[in-house]
Amino acid sequence: MLNLGLTGGIGCGKSTVAGMFAAMGARVMDSDAIVRDLLGPGGEAAQELVGVFGSDVLRADGSADREALAARVFGDDAARKKLEGILHPKVIAIRRERIRAFEKEGGPGTVTLSEAALIFEVDTWREFDGIVLVTAPSEIKRSRLMAAGWALGEIERRMAAQWPDEKKVALADWIVDNGGDESHTRAQVETLWRRFQVMARAREEDLVIRGLGD
Repeated sequence: MLNLGLTGGIGCGKSTVAGMFAAMGARVMDSDAIVRDLLGPGGEAAQELVGVFGSDVLRADGSADREALAARVFGDDAARKKLEGILHPKVIAIRRERIRAFEKEGGPGTVTLSEAALIFEVDTWREFDGIVLVTAPSEIKRSRLMAAGWALGEIERRMAAQWPDEKKVALADWIVDNGGDESHTRAQVETLWRRFQVMARAREEDLVIRGLGD
């Protein structure tokens, strides 16, 4: 199995790229979906937030008010680190558990992709076999987010909390430029997918040769 991370800054379109890989056969995990479960009604992290941020960050159904949380933590580094200290260990533990399950279930050539915005920022990139970085020019990211209804001030706060692409490029293994049209992005994904399948099968063959995979 080939275990990859997929990351990129807000507005880069990493979910679009993840969807393309999923359509080709990758086993994709979305860290945002894990967070939604953790912060949902009865979620493991929702009640934990009350002790740190107060009861006003919960809705009547017991789920976290993500807009209230975002307003509280973005622009306040100390508050953001407290939130990350609650969420990130839980997300990482769940992700690792699912990867182990994929490894048991998957056959030769299985490729897993963990989609997460902060792989580099929280220093979990070393646990993957490689990292795919999705990039796009800052002005395109802003226009996409504003078209989706985001306020410019919120966009700037979110971007400031993430590393710039220039810093991530130095650590990434593969780059997908998602600043153009869909066909341009898809062509890059298709090329990478063929490479990943070869790499995954080679890893399986190597394990068998060394007597670890049979």
